[in-house]
Amino acid sequence: MIDVLKLFYTTHYNLGALAVLMLFLLIFLLSKKNFKFGIIVLALFIAYNVGIYKRTEGKAWTIEIDPPATESTGYDSYSTPQPIKMTFSATPEKWTITDDKGVTHHWCWVDEMWDKFANTDLVAKIWGENSSKKLMKSTESRASDAQ
Repeated sequence: MIDVLKLFYTTHYNLGALAVLMLFLLIFLLSKKNFKFGIIVLALFIAYNVGIYKRTEGKAWTIEIDPPATESTGYDSYSTPQPIKMTFSATPEKWTITDDKGVTHHWCWVDEMWDKFANTDLVAKIWGENSSKKLMKSTESRASDAQ
């Protein structure tokens, strides 16, 4: 469990910082002899780490990356580039993958959650689809007026 959490927290340091803040809050509460809230924070800290471990351990994520389209000159071969498929898991060998250009890639459930959240239209969720379309039209018309 410790190895998985070490790998996870070094990659997703913002979630690791939250765990450290919870640990500091626990130490503070115990130093002030506030045992009731200390037990609550300890239970939250344990549940947080166990939840991260359960969502990460033994899972594998596969993503496909489409290579960029290149313009064909008369001297190129006419083969189409194949999509690159990368698999990530919580083992130290496959946690991060370095490609031929030296770029390190990583993917896990946090990235899936972020993509899902980033692709939601909050205006459409809160006020409905028509309000979202009106808002997009008004901002687009202002942008075209500015040019």
